[in-house]
Amino acid sequence: MRIVFVTLFYPPERNAGTENYTHGLATELASRGHDVHVVCATDWETGAEYWNGVSEERSDGVQIHRLRLNWTRAQDPNRVLYDSPEVQQWMERLLRSLRPDLVHATSLITLGVGAMRAARQQGVPLVLTLMDFWFLCPRTILVRSNGDLCDGRTTPSDCRRCLLRDSRLARTLENLLPDSLERSLWSFVSTHPALSRLRGARGTALNMEHRKAVLAAALEYPSQILAHSRYVQQSFPNAPVRRLLNGHDLRWLEDYRPKPLPDRLRIGYLGQLEPLKGVDLLVDAFRLAAVEGDARLDVWGGPARNESYRLLLESKASGRQDIELHGRFERGQLAEILADMDVLVVPSRWYENAPLVIQEAFAARVPVIAADLGGMAEAVTHEQDGLLFPHNDAEGLACQIRRLVDEPDLLPRLKTRIQPVKTIAQEVSELEEIYAGLVDAAAGADSQAQVEEMKL
Repeated sequence: MRIVFVTLFYPPERNAGTENYTHGLATELASRGHDVHVVCATDWETGAEYWNGVSEERSDGVQIHRLRLNWTRAQDPNRVLYDSPEVQQWMERLLRSLRPDLVHATSLITLGVGAMRAARQQGVPLVLTLMDFWFLCPRTILVRSNGDLCDGRTTPSDCRRCLLRDSRLARTLENLLPDSLERSLWSFVSTHPALSRLRGARGTALNMEHRKAVLAAALEYPSQILAHSRYVQQSFPNAPVRRLLNGHDLRWLEDYRPKPLPDRLRIGYLGQLEPLKGVDLLVDAFRLAAVEGDARLDVWGGPARNESYRLLLESKASGRQDIELHGRFERGQLAEILADMDVLVVPSRWYENAPLVIQEAFAARVPVIAADLGGMAEAVTHEQDGLLFPHNDAEGLACQIRRLVDEPDLLPRLKTRIQPVKTIAQEVSELEEIYAGLVDAAAGADSQAQVEEMKL
């Protein structure tokens, strides 16, 4: 079977959750003899033009097509953030050339829904996996710019106002203009690319009326929509979403050698250093727990964009010998890092979907403390394989950390109740069945159409 994946970025250039998940699917399918292609973006904010060509490479049996896109140079940069005519045209040419059996999209954040529309127009069966809330929220995370959680039931004006809070110009105008006039102004700007592409509006003054309409229509393109968590599934009540638990590439376990339990509890964090990931919340909670001498905290990860946040974390950890910020890590270090960890903390302030790092910890028999929210609350069962704490509650997290010190039988009990982790191979076997069914259905529809045409 010839399969084309469409995703935002792809390793080794980017190694976040969606990129690693797509890589795992692509390489496993390639190892089974399928002809696998990946289409993704690269050079996302560099290059003289919006379209700067395509880089081709082959890795792990997968053909990778990296579209060199600088969205800031597009004629309508705010539109290409969700619907790129150039990407659609290129995708149509690729599909005509490759004639794939199926297209599977795992993220449209960089390429836009034109990539899916091309598959629909070419009559290629299409699978969409909802890895986040991008179809509902231009910020992808259902968190407002002030940090409040959002349910996605918003007006175009609500979304635009939320995005514009990231613009210094918009914040200034908000203080100078009456509310109705300010809203009308930005509504006008959002529909005129000559204005919306200017600094202060680019990336924020989106034509949300158009975006909402285009993305709602795009959810009708796929032959099958999948989600890894019930929370994401239920966030799209108007779309036929099937829940399919994701598998995990656990080849790194071959190098996993757990270290003997030390005298101190080893608490760890793995991921990006971003405010929404709640790393500052974890550091505050660790300090509140007052476990000096009984525990240590190791933070692994680098800032995705926010260097000032790293400096904030350094100031919070300053003077503490039991808190260490290790910086960026490579995926090849995963076994070594988890081997030196007794419990992993996932303190995210947003819903998350199905964080890969939780299942990776479970694969290493490491219990997890997570926020009682969204996909995290589904992945961790309180008092069974981990502990949950209230959303954005440093004291609540500190209480759970303290319990692991005060209740010496708690950690061993949690470890013994961790269930086996679903592998990427198991998920790919399920996907192969889904793919085959969609391909057969498409072939049957084509045959029926040919019969009807002959009758005419």
